[in-house]
Amino acid sequence: MTADQDIWLLITAHPDDESMFFIPTLRNLLYLDYKQETKNDRHCIQLLCLSNGDFRDVSDGPIRTKELHHACSLIGIAGSKSSGAESVFVLDNDRLKDGPNEVWNSDLIANTVLEHLQTILSSMQEQSTQQQHINVNIVTFDQGGVSGHPNHVDVFRGIRHFVHEKCHVVRGDKETFMPRLKLNQHTSSTATNGKVNSNNNDDEVNMRVFVLKTISNPLYKYFLWIFVELIPFLLIWLFQLLWHTIYFLLGGFLLRKKDHRSIRLSSMKTTSDGMQLRCRLFDPVLVWMAMAAHNSQFVWYRRLSVLFSRYTYLNDLNELAIDPTLLSEDEKEDEDKFPPVKAIEEDSSSPKFLLSNAQMTALREAVLPIGLHHRPWKRIYSLSRDGDSFITFEKHVENWKGKFGDSSTLLVVKTTKGDVIGGYADAIATSSPRPGTARSCLFRAEMDGTFTVYGKENSLGSFFEGSPHKMKSGGQGPSKKILLDSTRRIIAFGGGLEMKSGDGFGLCLEDGFARGTTARCEAFCNEPLVEGNGVFDVIEVEVYGFVFGQF
Repeated sequence: MTADQDIWLLITAHPDDESMFFIPTLRNLLYLDYKQETKNDRHCIQLLCLSNGDFRDVSDGPIRTKELHHACSLIGIAGSKSSGAESVFVLDNDRLKDGPNEVWNSDLIANTVLEHLQTILSSMQEQSTQQQHINVNIVTFDQGGVSGHPNHVDVFRGIRHFVHEKCHVVRGDKETFMPRLKLNQHTSSTATNGKVNSNNNDDEVNMRVFVLKTISNPLYKYFLWIFVELIPFLLIWLFQLLWHTIYFLLGGFLLRKKDHRSIRLSSMKTTSDGMQLRCRLFDPVLVWMAMAAHNSQFVWYRRLSVLFSRYTYLNDLNELAIDPTLLSEDEKEDEDKFPPVKAIEEDSSSPKFLLSNAQMTALREAVLPIGLHHRPWKRIYSLSRDGDSFITFEKHVENWKGKFGDSSTLLVVKTTKGDVIGGYADAIATSSPRPGTARSCLFRAEMDGTFTVYGKENSLGSFFEGSPHKMKSGGQGPSKKILLDSTRRIIAFGGGLEMKSGDGFGLCLEDGFARGTTARCEAFCNEPLVEGNGVFDVIEVEVYGFVFGQF
């Protein structure tokens, strides 16, 4: 006899993600598990959290881990090591640290998930007394990260990498493709890419990945959805309840019905093609209690989020589509998945942005790390808007860091001759000279609308993932100093410990932003960014930061 066994694995980035976004899914899965007639057919529901949430302080890790276990016990998915039924797993990996500026390696996430699944599957095989047909279902964030947090986006990218690199694909019905995971596969091995196999294998399990749809419009996510979706559904539900009540009073017709799902407030529905799930839950008290268990994180705006967020009541899950053409190549980003850059609008009295939207989008693809591609841009400083004071410049940049805790900035300079040059750094410029380890690069706009980038590949290697755009690679991380000196009134990229004769700053602004210089710099392996002797006059300077969701 063969029994079906479904494993549902929720993979999150931080403790509290499960309570803030996924409770409708978890509770509906638990309801389905409760309805199963036999123990062998019941679901295995687990949570894998890839970090312990120690962003502010290392001591927060154990606290937030304890809070997560408490929240999961309220939701109904908790287990214990002593009982052999542990269902909640929290990782503390130095390479998967919580933080908006941390970039999580996709292959590391893929191997972590593979190792976890292999442990689950091995344990199930040892405990099973009969042959089992196992289906593994992963639930996680989509490419927008739900709230836009970079760690959420990295989780999606890691799971996608897992599917394309650690699994292989079999042809399903209607020209669809499904990933399959080989049992007892060592984490260092990878599946044969691009191989489509039509034969079933008893040593493999079916894989499906469902991603939670991001609602990018905050007005809809917290307000408009109530009028568009919630109120109409409640009116229909009340009408159905009234109709069944009348039937009951007239003759007891309701008692003859065995299926009352039509009047259930909570439900899980699947589209006809099985590619989408909609999980509905009307239990805001449970969500509130679960979030309150995360006491260290339950600040006022998260309290409002619990009450009004669409994720408290509805989860729309889309199955991750498998593209066989990607399986024969290294992981690469789908350029069509990101819309054009959105710049935060300013009032009508502010000067126009130096870059057009098309230039911003091209610059994003060429310069920014993939973890920032989904974020809106915010102009932190503008020479024409804020003046040429270095004190003002420092104040605007430090205020930005204090408000959002994000150090990634993009400096754009336009010269009097029309050249557009600049640099990106993931660390705020410092007010005293010191060796830097910033992940940074320089760029120059070309006449054809592309950007030549210098130093994007450095000793930190895989931080910048994606296709090169006329990339000049090289340079050593320790020489990539970003310097802001208000006494000398300069901002400079480059220099460092091993400057050779003839080298200088890759880009330097001085004299109250009135002029600048650019020279060959070993740190970035660049040529001067402007023609001539490397000296230029400045007409505009802008600094951009990158916004991510707060909930």
